[in-house]
Amino acid sequence: MNWKKGVPPSIGWWPVKNFLSTHQGAYRWWDGELWSWPAFAHESADRAAHWALKKEKLHTGNIEWTDRPKDWPERSRT
Repeated sequence: MNWKKGVPPSIGWWPVKNFLSTHQGAYRWWDGELWSWPAFAHESADRAAHWALKKEKLHTGNIEWTDRPKDWPERSRT
């Protein structure tokens, strides 16, 4: 995977490297200004929505993200 730092090209969920846990499948919501806390593939949609509301303020410059997978719905791709 090609990991990037900085601002992604659009608002939405992005696959991220998770440096705080060994869980695979970490995602963060980018709201156009801040990243959310990570949500994980094994969590429910309600739990992911909960994490999307919590904003990351400490590690924003270290968050690495990658392009959305091709198997995600087209409306989710940039």
